[in-house]
Amino acid sequence: MERTWFLRRNAKGQGVLLDDRFLPIVRGIEVLLAEKRSLIAVGPQLRIFHRLGVPPNRCSPGEEILGVCWIHRGREFPLRLSLSSRILIDYLCRCRLPQTAAQIEAGIRADAFYIRHGTNGKAGSQVRMIKKRAVKVFVQRVRLALRLAFIQADVRLDPRAILVSQATDTNVATYRLKVRAEWFHV
Repeated sequence: MERTWFLRRNAKGQGVLLDDRFLPIVRGIEVLLAEKRSLIAVGPQLRIFHRLGVPPNRCSPGEEILGVCWIHRGREFPLRLSLSSRILIDYLCRCRLPQTAAQIEAGIRADAFYIRHGTNGKAGSQVRMIKKRAVKVFVQRVRLALRLAFIQADVRLDPRAILVSQATDTNVATYRLKVRAEWFHV
């Protein structure tokens, strides 16, 4: 049986001759590495589910944030989050710039969507106002939920690289969610 050889470049840019029997394995590894680079560079994809909307308006005051899922390879991995954590994720996905805990609190308190959260439902308002001093706790909870979803999907990603904390020149932390987000209305 005659074998075909092909040339591949390794990480150092050196040429390596490989037997064609290994081509499917090499291609699979290359796909996985490209997927990981994309996840790190662009961030994972989150799907945020809203309900109780009033058509045709979307993301309007009175809706409820029903849940958040991480999408990986076409599968949904629900994040196990409390209502306050779902509100934090929704807010950070809308506000793409890094924000301090005080800015997050002020932004949620000023936005009609969060002030009237869930009021379109029969159960009435499900308002949760996130206090500045509680933001750090909710950030840790979101990271834990992300870690559990990553474990379930057997993906090695660091949740701290997704929900990023950065110190400013005055040692006040800013928070930024590095994801691609899409909202679904059910």
